[in-house]
Amino acid sequence: MSTILALVAAITASIIWWYISPKSAVTRQSLQHIPECEFEDDNSPERYRLESRSLLYKGYNKYSRHGVPFQMRNPIGELGPQLVLPMKYLDEVKYASTSLFSFPLFSEKAFLLNYSDAPQQTETAAHVVRVDLTRNLGTLANGMYREAIEGLEEYLSQSKSNTIPTYDLLSNITARVTALGLVGPELCRNEEWIQISLQTTFAIFNAAFTIRADYSRRWRWLARWRSDAPRQMRAMRARAVELLRPLYQDRTAALDQKSSSNNTASAFADCLFWLLKKGNQGSGGGPSLEHLANEQLFLTVASMHTTSSTLAALLYDLLTRPASCEAIVDEIEHTMAECQGQWTLQEVAKMKRLDSFMKESQRVHPIGFITAQRIAVKSHTFKDGFHLPRGVIFQFPADAVHHDPEIYPNPDEFDGDRFLRLRETVDPNRFHFASVSDTMLGFGAGTHACPGRFFTALAVKLIVVALFTRYEVSLVGDDGERPPDTYNDFNMGPSREAKILLRRK
Repeated sequence: MSTILALVAAITASIIWWYISPKSAVTRQSLQHIPECEFEDDNSPERYRLESRSLLYKGYNKYSRHGVPFQMRNPIGELGPQLVLPMKYLDEVKYASTSLFSFPLFSEKAFLLNYSDAPQQTETAAHVVRVDLTRNLGTLANGMYREAIEGLEEYLSQSKSNTIPTYDLLSNITARVTALGLVGPELCRNEEWIQISLQTTFAIFNAAFTIRADYSRRWRWLARWRSDAPRQMRAMRARAVELLRPLYQDRTAALDQKSSSNNTASAFADCLFWLLKKGNQGSGGGPSLEHLANEQLFLTVASMHTTSSTLAALLYDLLTRPASCEAIVDEIEHTMAECQGQWTLQEVAKMKRLDSFMKESQRVHPIGFITAQRIAVKSHTFKDGFHLPRGVIFQFPADAVHHDPEIYPNPDEFDGDRFLRLRETVDPNRFHFASVSDTMLGFGAGTHACPGRFFTALAVKLIVVALFTRYEVSLVGDDGERPPDTYNDFNMGPSREAKILLRRK
């Protein structure tokens, strides 16, 4: 009886919520004063899915460079038109509160997170990554390097050479290396946890696609009970809870012991411990295991495939530029000899040519064409009088900025030493891979820039070191051409079909 009453209450609440919530995205009429950039002839949604990069370039050159916003069709039609703002508005956006311009709200609407029971972003998780994880990277560096080496050894066969799909290899190694910083050594080698790490992102995308296809907006609230996608997500979350349970108990006990003894030493160096520690600082008895599992899965989604894709794109760029690759391998081996395989952040920072090449790879082959993607929670008027209506989705044209010849000379040319020269001639403390600026937007901008970018930089570098110091690496069927990227809306990804040949040194 209680179950039936709970279900009735949930259904009633969902219906009430639907009727009192906004029924539609911002209308075209409210944006009619803003010019629209569209394809000529065939203006189908499929072209927006596959060719948005060229349209962004067109809009940037026609409007953005002159300080004029423009609008584009959104492939997800129910979200309404989307705006691309010129860079003059970035300063007002990048420091704005999420109560005014929100990325989490954009994510919820784009991926239907509330309907699929998917993990969602929390301020606590972002803070822990930005502060605690970044502060402890020096402590984690050697362990991350060892996980990269051992992960490669375990994933590859014992034969002298291995031919293997590039992305499969790199995503598995990335999952293991990043999990060390997220959940610690107990789970970073656990195959089931690695598979959850790899599959959660795909499960979220699949759930959004399925729910949007099967349920109209009016009846979408039913998906939580009737659709397979949310059930699969709940099963994945439940399994994550069980895998995390012994770690949660160990870290809770360590915090209790630390509190009773006034010992300030940290028993663990991972985000699970820091999330638990930060949660215990407030009132209410600390976070539940289920809440921590949500935060861990969110961090996995935020870091897993973005880091893997960045690494795969970098590897393709290296392997199709033999001279640059040779120079970088020499730099790696020289640094390795100096530190004798004991990595500190200072030793990692010595690999400046690798860092520059990574940043150029990110500029030329990004995983996304836009930055600072937000939804306007409230209507807002910028300092120059431009008005954003409530509910509109907007972003900035990062990729077009990165290919502006007034900012980057010969922007279509891949120059691996581009940022190394800038560090040598302009400012040695700028232009490194994890830095952000108004002209280098790969990790976002302002206070909401990617909090894990320093962790990503370290993981990528240490995996590259592990690969090139132990193996001779080449593309299979290498004809000198870089494997083609894939395109989807504002996103670009490295080939998942290309294979590499690894020969043990």
